[in-house]
Amino acid sequence: MLIVLFLTLFCSVVFRTAYCDVAIVAPEPNSVYDLSGTSQAVVKVKWMHTDNTPQEKDFVRYTFTLCSGTNAMIEAMATLQTLSASDLTDNEFNAIIENTVGTDGVYFIQVFAQTAIGYTIHYTNRFKLKGMIGTKAANPSMITIAPEAQTRITTGDVGATIDSKSFTVPYNLQTGVVKYAPMQLQPATKVTAKTWKRKYATSEVTYYYTLRNSVDQHTTVTPGWSYIITADSNYATPAPMPADNGGWYNPRKRLSLTARKVNALRHR
Repeated sequence: MLIVLFLTLFCSVVFRTAYCDVAIVAPEPNSVYDLSGTSQAVVKVKWMHTDNTPQEKDFVRYTFTLCSGTNAMIEAMATLQTLSASDLTDNEFNAIIENTVGTDGVYFIQVFAQTAIGYTIHYTNRFKLKGMIGTKAANPSMITIAPEAQTRITTGDVGATIDSKSFTVPYNLQTGVVKYAPMQLQPATKVTAKTWKRKYATSEVTYYYTLRNSVDQHTTVTPGWSYIITADSNYATPAPMPADNGGWYNPRKRLSLTARKVNALRHR
């Protein structure tokens, strides 16, 4: 039972751009939780807020939902809890997951964070639950990337969303306090290039000798993948140790010279 909240909230408001960043510091991602000896488990989720806006006081409600499935086919397994922001202390949440919500498999948590003018939806890293006795099937595959986050912040009757064209502007030509990176691509199966060159021959650096009261950039937004990478366990029988299959050798057989005590030779 895990709630691995990896919650990075980006909030954009018409006529006034605002940014928020919630960093999850506990529990650890890619964990395995065994419920064989108990019917439930309590997992402490801890996060921290930055000084950017909307600030911590701007969030009014959090809803945590246990999910399974692929990024394209997310299935809600159980609603864990809905809490007012005032019910949370020290940016911590003790989540309880019952062993009856589904079968053994891979799960993740949807985090719905609500403000007075909108909401954000984020998803945690995936984790495994063992010892489950439910009948609702959970996805068995540990897909490597969490589902894409969604943001909807409104001002009056006007909604503010991220313009997808922002991701096409070269990074070094962007001047706003929020920059947009291109979608991450996977490497090709073969290297065909014969030569290489620097994409950016030079870069800038500014040294400050006193504390600065403002920043040039608040955050970088990266779009989610438009493709899906699936992964699974390696079901092959473990190979024997090298010594068991003749692959091991004594390193002494590779020596062509005999070791000598140099100090002893010098004293002769």
